[in-house]
Amino acid sequence: MKLLEWEVSEDTYQEQINIPKKVRDMAADEGIHTENKDKVVVRLTNLTTGEEYLNRLSITGTHQIYVPTEIQKMLEGSGKIRIRICGN
Repeated sequence: MKLLEWEVSEDTYQEQINIPKKVRDMAADEGIHTENKDKVVVRLTNLTTGEEYLNRLSITGTHQIYVPTEIQKMLEGSGKIRIRICGN
C-alpha cells in the first residue's frame, strides 16, 4: 500500500481539508474511495505539538475531509498539519 499523506498550513479553524487530486488518484489506485459521503480512516497530526487524532471521517461533495469541531480546536494555530489516509 502506498503512503497517502500530505501537509497543509493551518492557523485558523478549518471545517474541511482539501484532498489534493494526486492523493485522490493514488487512493483510487489502492481501492480507497474518496467520493461524496464516503468515509475514510484519517490520522491528523499537529506537527507543532505532536497531538494526533485517528478516526473515520466523512468526505464532502467537493473532495474534502470533514473535520469535527473538537479536532478543529486541536488544529487551530498549529502552523502545519500532516494528513494521512489509512483506508476505508
